[in-house]
Amino acid sequence: MADGVINVPIDQLKETLAGLADIRARIEDKTGLQRVGGESDVGDAKLISAVNSFDGAWAKGHDRVQENVDSFKKATDGAVENFQKADDGTAGKL
Repeated sequence: MADGVINVPIDQLKETLAGLADIRARIEDKTGLQRVGGESDVGDAKLISAVNSFDGAWAKGHDRVQENVDSFKKATDGAVENFQKADDGTAGKL
């Protein structure tokens, strides 16, 4: 901040939002055993149980990351909107 001026990198925030959308899409594309094969492809019951357990934990991790991405996106959207409103309001008074 110089001389009372706040510089808000709106374009960079918008690039961040696009990147977040890409992250979310990539996470949704990830797959578990059910999309690449089945239990008969694994064979051993203990291994099947381990794979299913891993898939469940992996899915929960993806869900948590998606929640965080969505929360950050919402906050960033709000920041962009508020700064644009403030900028438009200031410009309208000049």
